[in-house]
Amino acid sequence: MQILSISTKSLSEATRSALLKAQSALAVAQKEATTGRLADVGLGLGFRAGQTVSLRNHYARLETIIETNGVAKSRLSATQAALEGIAEDAEAFVGALIGARDSESGAVVLAMEARSRLASLINTINTAIDGAYMFAGVNTGTAPFENYFSPSPPPSRQSIENAFVAAFGIGQSDSAVSEISAADMQAFLDGPFGLLFEDPAWSMNWSRASSQNITSGISVGEVIETSANANDRAIRKLVSAYVMLADLGGEKLNEGAFQVVVDTAIETAATAIQELTDLRAKLGVAEERIAVSNERMAIQMDVLSRHIIDLEAADPYEASLRVASLLTQMETAYALTARLQQMSLAYYL
Repeated sequence: MQILSISTKSLSEATRSALLKAQSALAVAQKEATTGRLADVGLGLGFRAGQTVSLRNHYARLETIIETNGVAKSRLSATQAALEGIAEDAEAFVGALIGARDSESGAVVLAMEARSRLASLINTINTAIDGAYMFAGVNTGTAPFENYFSPSPPPSRQSIENAFVAAFGIGQSDSAVSEISAADMQAFLDGPFGLLFEDPAWSMNWSRASSQNITSGISVGEVIETSANANDRAIRKLVSAYVMLADLGGEKLNEGAFQVVVDTAIETAATAIQELTDLRAKLGVAEERIAVSNERMAIQMDVLSRHIIDLEAADPYEASLRVASLLTQMETAYALTARLQQMSLAYYL
């Protein structure tokens, strides 16, 4: 017959091991009772853990798209505000053209008006938000336009001067401008001048913007354009109308040639205003699609969240019972440890 050795040390070690396990289990139970979620999802779900990982990844993807949609929405809102200001300036300019065309001092007034409007348009087109130019297309790091009225003439202004000299043999400030006939001025506006606002001359002399707009993935599998650019025909025509009065020697033109410039500018600016309206409507559709997409994704995220909760949920009542049971076990273990400490020869001596 074999007699197993028993010692207070072995009993203490066994009790200590039981306490450590109970403490670990207590931490898990307390967490589940407090959060209502499995403390260790992988351990708790086993082979079904892949489902919750997949659901959480999809949820995070939708959350990221909604965040980027916020950036696109802000860009569209700022672009809409800028286009509204541009359209209001254009409408005021057309009003000034109509009101001053028969005035004796109309040429001087309209030249000043056109220069002011052109400078304002260039400043608006060169607006940047967080270092990204709104009307640069995908080329967001470069301002679309140079200052037309800078002391050193940019290519845009130089191209106008070159075309004028080539057509009439004189510069815009020459007094002989008064001898230009209405027919010759009309031919110039419809021909060499008009071509300066078409490609390739426009891209070479005026705009450094990209014609490719920024695109955004507003939902899973749905991509739309979320910007405008300075190469849009509305912008080109409006610039053209301003330059006609600002830099074609209007103050020195005879009455017939001046009327041709004014009438052409009115027609061009009016067309530009209509095209600006079309552009704003297009951007408005993009804003609406983002809003609808965000609403749809919010619903999807709510459904995903419910599925995740259902998978990862722990029963708080059951967890609370485990907490109470483990606390009882630990109290018993602590009491046993205290009794074992008293089982010492030194204690009885």
